[in-house]
Formats: sequence, structure tokens, C-alpha cells
Amino acid sequence: MVTLRATLDALLLPLPIAVALVTSGLVARRLGRRGTACAALACGLAIAIGSTLGPVANVALYPLESRYRSILSAAELPIAPRFIAVLGAGYDPRDELPVTAALDPIGMVRLAEGLRLYRQLPTSTLIVSGGPVGSNPPSAQGYARAAIALGVPAEALMVFDTPTSTAAEIRLLRERLGDATVIVVSSAAHMPRTMALCARFGLHAIPAPTGQIARTPVLLNGPTWLPSGTHLRMTEIATHEYLGLLALSLGLT
Repeated sequence: MVTLRATLDALLLPLPIAVALVTSGLVARRLGRRGTACAALACGLAIAIGSTLGPVANVALYPLESRYRSILSAAELPIAPRFIAVLGAGYDPRDELPVTAALDPIGMVRLAEGLRLYRQLPTSTLIVSGGPVGSNPPSAQGYARAAIALGVPAEALMVFDTPTSTAAEIRLLRERLGDATVIVVSSAAHMPRTMALCARFGLHAIPAPTGQIARTPVLLNGPTWLPSGTHLRMTEIATHEYLGLLALSLGLT
């Protein structure tokens, strides 16, 4: 199931969709269906090029990332939560790499934010979450290794290394923490879906979004109009999250 979901996630992104449309257009042209061919080719090229442009990427991603405010200081919170949960990301350990390199960039940003808040709430417990993806070990184990290497006592950690989806992570947090309030750390673009799942499962969560990469739309100056792999990645993130929110609203997750 996890492999099927990952495959669908990979296919339902701008470039694979654009390639499918262009391929369909070429086949239609070969079959003499010029109207269909022109439409498919035009749509495919528009998606392929548009998804690499800064204004498109920012317009798509900014509404997701700006929905919840970051916690600039734990002192601004109405209560001091006992738990801080860092949601899972990628972890690919290799013997020649330190653990900070084995965690993917998204995971390191999430963990850094969790550690920052943990330092401001010294009596809290840091929960690291995330199960295995493919043949890799659980990301929660990588988080735990990195947190300990960065000075967090092992007794201040809780390791949830079985959930393989955000829904499973939130469900387990609710089962283990009950009615306790928890700060949930995740990427800003991922936070709307995370908080929707918290509401579904009744988890008392305070959002702590991090890793914001979008800027106020629309950017019209200079290089933002040039095709860029960075902008493509932003568009991919936004597409993934909007599809996730759609699946959630339809009860598919």
C-alpha cells in the first residue's frame, strides 16, 4: 500500500503529467487527430514550463505555507505544552555519512525547529516520529540519533518509529498522549493537512510550521520569470499537498 501510494504521488506531479500529455499528443498526431494532438501538446508544454516559473510556484505554495503562523518564541504560547512532536521525513543512513547528512533536508529543518522549541521548553519531551520508507530504517530513529548527537538526553525523547503516513502519526500521537496538548512540528506547506488530521483524530495540537520557501505572490521581478528547478520543486510540493487535502476531504485517507 505504501509503495502504491508513493508511486501515485510521483505520477501525479507536474512533469509526469506534462510528459503524459505530450506523449499523447505525439501519438494523436501520428494517428492523424490534429486537433487532439495540438490540445494535448499545448497543455503538456504549458504545464511543463509554467511549473518552473517563480510566480506560478509562489502563487501555488504561499497560501499553504502562510495558513499557520510560526512560533517565534515559546513564551508567546498560552500554555507550556509537555510534548513537542517532530513529524517524519526521509532518512537514508550510510556508513560514511554523519546522521545529519542521512536525514533529508526537510527532516533536518523539522528537527532543528523541534530542538529550538525544546530548548525554550526545558521540561518538555521531544517526540520524534516516522516509520520506514522502502528499505530504509524509520526516520524516527534517525531523528533520535541526531537529537542525541546534538545534546538532547535520551530520557527526554520518545520514539514513534512505526507510522508510515501522516494520518498514522497523528493517530498514534492521540492514542499515546490522550488529551495532552502537543506542539506539532512539520513543514509549513504540510501543516494544513496535518492540522486537518489533528482535528479528525481529536489531537490537541499547536502548529509549529517551519521550512517556508515561498514568498508573497506574485513576484514579477527579474530571474523569477526564468525556468528554475527550485520553482519546479515548489510547484511539486504544492501539488502534492493540494492532492493530499483533496484526498482527505473525500475520505480517502
